[in-house]
Amino acid sequence: MRLTGEALIGMRSFRTVIASACVVLAAGFGTIVAASNGQPEGGDSLIDLLRHAEWTGVIILLMSIASVTIIAEQFLTIRRSTIVPPAEVEKARQMIERREFKEVIEYVRERKSMFADVLTSSLRHGRHGFEAMHEAAEERSGAWTSRLFRRVEYLNIIGNLGPLMGLLGTVLGMMRAFLAMKATHGAYKPEDLAGGIGLALVNTFLGLAVAIVSLGFFGVCRNRVDMLTVSAHAAVLDVLEYFRPAPFAAAAGAHVGARPAGSPGAEASSAVTGVAGLAGPVDESTLGPMPDPT
Repeated sequence: MRLTGEALIGMRSFRTVIASACVVLAAGFGTIVAASNGQPEGGDSLIDLLRHAEWTGVIILLMSIASVTIIAEQFLTIRRSTIVPPAEVEKARQMIERREFKEVIEYVRERKSMFADVLTSSLRHGRHGFEAMHEAAEERSGAWTSRLFRRVEYLNIIGNLGPLMGLLGTVLGMMRAFLAMKATHGAYKPEDLAGGIGLALVNTFLGLAVAIVSLGFFGVCRNRVDMLTVSAHAAVLDVLEYFRPAPFAAAAGAHVGARPAGSPGAEASSAVTGVAGLAGPVDESTLGPMPDPT
């Protein structure tokens, strides 16, 4: 299978993100090791606490991996070049200006961007007139926006669950500390409580760290999705303006029954008719699912 230039760029970007994450993790691990080396033997180092963070720490760790994966996927796939490529918009506009309706339909049908998919759905409604094309663009754009927002919403879910999982780990740690006090009948030593308190603090730290990162990037990614989907929708509506009949020509046609040749109304009506004839009857099932911008 041959990869397009954009796919190759996306793969390189993904490798860059993975490499950067590995560097950060390696640096963090080295810092932890350096910090723990200064502690006396037999004591609970930070690595030991992370390793024995109980099942709540494992869940928080999995949540952090999911959060980083979603963030990387958002920045690699949700871009202007995959949602509303300027080159696609300009080429579609030029082809419509040259009245190459068959070519523009084939062109946008082969693309995977949101702009191309919404425009394809609109042109397939050409047989019903301009208003039907406009409504089709609204519906398809809304479906794209909802789908992309749902993918970002997982960051919000993780961001809200992170502190709760940290709090649960904190409660478990404090329970362990108080049970140690009970087992010694009050004659406890500080080291008897260190394990439980350390577990509580580690889980609190992990939960807050996941929440801060996830909620911060949730706001950033949501704004990016909103900006790009609005741009794609506006670009489609701008292209569809080529098919809007002139009001005065439409009124004249209602009384006279025919539009003068070469008038703006006749030109727009001819354009819509031409698109309708090429697109054929509207069948939403033929559009298939929305293409994945990846």
